[in-house]
Amino acid sequence: MNKKTIITALLALVAMAGLAKKTIVWENPSVAYSAIPYFEIQKVEMTKEKTAMYVRMELFPGFRFRISKDSYLQTNGKQYSIIGSDSIPLGGDYIILDDTGRKDFILYFKPLPLDTKEFDFIEGLAKRDYKVFGIHDKDYTMPPASVPTEYMADDDGEGLAELKFDATPATIHFKSLNYRKGMNTEIRVQYVDLKNPAKPMDIYTNLNDDGEASLSLPICLPQIVWIVITNIPRSSMWCVYISPGKEVTVLVDMLHDDSEANKIVGVKGYYAKFGKDWYQSAHDEETESGPQKPSIKKEDIHDVQTLMRYCDEERENYDKWVKNSDYCKAVKEYLTQFAYSPLFMFEGEQDSLSRTKEFTDYVLKNYIGNLYKKNIVFNNEFPRASKYYAMADARGFNADLARYCFYLPQVLDSKQLEKPLIEDKNLSDLYDKYVAEYQATVAANKQGLADNIYYLDMTDVAPENTLQTILDKYKGKTILVDIWATWCGPCKFGHEKMKPLKEELSDKDIVYVYLTSQTSKYDEWKQYIADISGEHYFLTQEQLYTVFQQLQGTGYPTYAIYTPDGEKTFAISGFNLEIITEALKKAINDNK
Repeated sequence: MNKKTIITALLALVAMAGLAKKTIVWENPSVAYSAIPYFEIQKVEMTKEKTAMYVRMELFPGFRFRISKDSYLQTNGKQYSIIGSDSIPLGGDYIILDDTGRKDFILYFKPLPLDTKEFDFIEGLAKRDYKVFGIHDKDYTMPPASVPTEYMADDDGEGLAELKFDATPATIHFKSLNYRKGMNTEIRVQYVDLKNPAKPMDIYTNLNDDGEASLSLPICLPQIVWIVITNIPRSSMWCVYISPGKEVTVLVDMLHDDSEANKIVGVKGYYAKFGKDWYQSAHDEETESGPQKPSIKKEDIHDVQTLMRYCDEERENYDKWVKNSDYCKAVKEYLTQFAYSPLFMFEGEQDSLSRTKEFTDYVLKNYIGNLYKKNIVFNNEFPRASKYYAMADARGFNADLARYCFYLPQVLDSKQLEKPLIEDKNLSDLYDKYVAEYQATVAANKQGLADNIYYLDMTDVAPENTLQTILDKYKGKTILVDIWATWCGPCKFGHEKMKPLKEELSDKDIVYVYLTSQTSKYDEWKQYIADISGEHYFLTQEQLYTVFQQLQGTGYPTYAIYTPDGEKTFAISGFNLEIITEALKKAINDNK
């Protein structure tokens, strides 16, 4: 062995010895994917003896959680089991007593290699177990996956598709890169359903063990569909332009780790370029490269003339911006139609001005041309803007659709209205069908279908009194309110998971009150509740919307707990069995 080799070997030994004594610290590490907002990793320390993970659990005072004895870290295909904890027991419940609802603790694991770049924390592979993927130092960036060339295609179509009815479902496929077992990623897709166009429909799916999923959407019309993936600290959001009978495949990189944290990295199929260019246009709009803002400030709009000048200037600025952009043709057409909807979405004083006859006449005179475009964009803004077009003496499919979207939701909200002019047979038949279903629902409910089904007629109970009227029926009992819908996957998942708890508490004086509205199909609702013990109410949309506001709910499902004295002690949107269980038991114990 020559001198050079000996020196190299000695230096290597010295380096290894130094590494063995070294402590690697990641302060406020980044996370590539997690769907658990209340499980925050604050620090990671790696030594030759062990790896310590400093965690903050942020729930509510009085709630409990547990960390399994079978938890482990994983990296490079190897697992490193948990060996201890500080401040909490492993495998046992811990109740948060701090008024902040927070608990800081440390978990200890067998030592990760000191050169570890990223790792996962896995409590278990069940859907509700704590799992955090791609934990890494904030100065390190997860390497991006290689996106196949077919997902980078610039298929921009030929402009927005003609707006015409077609009952053939559209299909969205999801495929993923860097998908790891246990992620159980939930994807929410939002579209406009002609069953109730005023309320965008949310449909959920979970990626399977291969990181794939498919959804069939009964959209009936070409439209913009929104995709949301919840990941901490930000949610990923994308849109696709899809038509009946067409297919699109969305590619997701579950460990994608850039400043925007967007997991959607590619699309192929129908109008593949649309979402990419729309996303870029939305980004550009917030920068200096976006359209020039009107010289009139919204807060300075106090009369109709100023409001109209504001609209004219904004539309002119948008036209110039779009003309000079290099977005695909479909996105350009979408942007140039911007003026027909968001302009009218004002609040406060501006909203009252926008509903005047003078402004309505201005809209019909200056924007009615959109009605005659065969490729007018259709998304969740169309029904909200349709009130202007419903007043127009226009004919054709677009005018039919506008009147359909304007009048049907009002009828479904208990308003007595004559059927509007709808010449298109498909739309006319749909209108008649959904009105007939609603009327049958009202009639059936008023007759009383079962002992545990009730109906509160709008003529008897005002929306603002609905919740209290229901609560008053069960004074002296602990009440769990569950707001749900038949189309809500998490709602139905919660019903199944609640069955063992209801059995466990069967000797307690608890009333389970289930509230839904006409967004649910009545026949499906009636059939589904036969297997749910409790008190069921089928409300009008306005009644349920008011209850949502009173409970400060943010979505389906929403839960609330009331004590026998009528005090609300708990409310949450989203299903979490552990949190709901703890809140319910606490309400029972506090009122013994």
